[in-house]
Amino acid sequence: MTISKNYLAVKINALKEYLQSTDRIGCRLHHVHNHIYKSYYFTDRTTGKRHEHISTSSAGKALEQSFLRRGVVSAHLDHFQSLWNSLSDAPVPALDLPAMRRISRSIITKEFYDSLIPCQNPKPIVRPNPYKGIVFRSKSEREIAEILDELGIEYKYEPSIPVNNYEIYGDFVCFIRELGFGFIIEHCGMMDSPAYVDKTIRTFRDYNSLGFLPGVNILYTYERNDCPPPLNYFRAQISALLDTFCAP
Repeated sequence: MTISKNYLAVKINALKEYLQSTDRIGCRLHHVHNHIYKSYYFTDRTTGKRHEHISTSSAGKALEQSFLRRGVVSAHLDHFQSLWNSLSDAPVPALDLPAMRRISRSIITKEFYDSLIPCQNPKPIVRPNPYKGIVFRSKSEREIAEILDELGIEYKYEPSIPVNNYEIYGDFVCFIRELGFGFIIEHCGMMDSPAYVDKTIRTFRDYNSLGFLPGVNILYTYERNDCPPPLNYFRAQISALLDTFCAP
C-alpha cells in the first residue's frame, strides 16, 4: 500500500499523546434488584484518588463521553500502527509535535478551515457520485474522498473561497489538526477539453495569488475523458504531498 510513513508517524504520535494526557477510564456493570446500571471510574493521576460516578449523573455522562472517545482513539491508534507495521519493521519515531506545530506556516488555519461551509458550488452536478451524504461530481473525486477518510484526514468539499471580488470552490480543502496545517486538492478531470484547460489555468493563477504552491500546500491531480487515472494514482499523489509537510 502506498502511504506516507511521515504522516503515519504524525498520526501515531498524536494519538499516543492524547491517550497519555487523559485519564484511563473504566466501566462497571451493577446488578441491583433486577436492574442493571453502569458506572464509570478513573484514578486521578495527581492525587491517586479514585472517582466513580453512575452513568446517569452529570459527572457520569461526562466520563462516558471520555470513555467512548478514548475507545475511538485507541481503535484509530491500532489501525495506524498496523499500517506502519505493514510498511516497516522499525519502531515509530518519537516526534516533537508541539515544535512541528510551531514551525508550521499554513495559509489554511484552524479558524479559517472551521469557518468554511462545504458544498457551496452552485454549478449543477452532471454525473452524481454520492458518498457519505455528499454528492461528488465524478468517480475520481469520490475515490479521493474515500482515500482521505481512510487516512483520517478532515476535508470540506467545494467550500467557497474568496478571491479578490469573486469566489472559487476548492474541490477538497483539507486540514490536519495534529499539525495545524491545511492544504487543497484540486482535481482537473477533463484535460482533453481546451475550454476546460483554459479554465484550469485561470484556477492555477487564482490559487497562486493566494499563496498556494503545487507540492507545498496544494495538490493538482489530472485526468482525461479518454484516459482514466492509473490504479493507486490518487493515493500515490496524496502520499507524496503528505510526506513533504509531515517530515520531522
